[in-house]
Amino acid sequence: MCVQSGGSLIAELRSLQRLVTTLGGPRDGSGAPAREDILRSGAVINCKNCGRENEDEYKFCLGCGSALPKPEEAPKKQATPEMIDCPHCGTTVPSNFKFCGACGGAISAAAQPQPATQAAAQSQPEPQVQSAPAPSEPAQSQPAQPSQPQAAQAPAPAEEPAPSPESDVVGRLIVIRPDGSEGAEIALTSGEHTLGRDSEKKALSSDPFLSPTHATFAFTGDGFKVRDEGSLNGVFVRIRNKVELEHGDMIRMGQELLRFELIDEAPAVIETLGEGDTQVAGSPANGYWGRLCLVAGPDIVSRAFELGDDDVTLGRESGDILFRDDGFVSGKHARVGREDGKPVLEDLGSSNGTYRRIRRETQVDDGDLLLMGQQLFRLVVI
Repeated sequence: MCVQSGGSLIAELRSLQRLVTTLGGPRDGSGAPAREDILRSGAVINCKNCGRENEDEYKFCLGCGSALPKPEEAPKKQATPEMIDCPHCGTTVPSNFKFCGACGGAISAAAQPQPATQAAAQSQPEPQVQSAPAPSEPAQSQPAQPSQPQAAQAPAPAEEPAPSPESDVVGRLIVIRPDGSEGAEIALTSGEHTLGRDSEKKALSSDPFLSPTHATFAFTGDGFKVRDEGSLNGVFVRIRNKVELEHGDMIRMGQELLRFELIDEAPAVIETLGEGDTQVAGSPANGYWGRLCLVAGPDIVSRAFELGDDDVTLGRESGDILFRDDGFVSGKHARVGREDGKPVLEDLGSSNGTYRRIRRETQVDDGDLLLMGQQLFRLVVI
């Protein structure tokens, strides 16, 4: 006769007791044990020693009698943070963020959602404490005065409602977030509006690439005139279809900044030395009428692309000048060419558009897009 250990014997007795309980319990119409008794056990625990499955209520394994580990508790589901608007650029960010992922601005405590109890406490008016009545002075003996009827008070004239400031608004500049949704709005009334980093608008004051006095918008009746106030980074307007280029024009496409130059007006790098018909090394080749300089920093040009053909295509996948690493440039983005001897820039239906820096007061209409500082604005004329 085989003698079992104490732990193993106890485990077998418990297993036998559970079997008897199941067989003697309630049964269904077919005589089989009721399904709820068979499936009443919950999760199982695998013994690390012998691998046998045991119910999570057991402390010892039914196979080998070794101690079973405690069942792991399900991790508590964290509450999903609320979404709030960045007070600087208007981008939607989770409420538990300390900084905006689009502009890097700090999310102030005022923008954080308040707990319900705190909000309810703030919404309740403070109880007013009434002062105790002052003790009455002893009445002096004076002859009684006959009571006189009080004159009826005339009703106060009704105040005329103040004119709504919305009635004076003739346009709006709406911030376009990186995901294409609309953010903060800047109301424009008739007259002139000078915008910049010194403005009270948070969408402007938090942008370090805006000059203190950046641009002025003046209402013209059917649109606005925009004027660059000598800003450092300029004002770029998205072109519609085709525009004529001038020497020194700055072009934005994707994340690239290009400067257009005419060869005849570009400054000479090497002074030509008169030695008859001998050409100086480094002289520009004949047949080129212009070039596009890729600006990498203040007074820094990283590359120059010659313009010799009448049509030069720029893009990310196909064309004569490619920017393969710029995901904001379309496969076939824009074209630079000559028409009737004049240089022109044309957008080829790109997704993110082609922008040219304004050099003088420029008319902008409803729906036009403008780049100022690090932000994209859409003009709405009411």
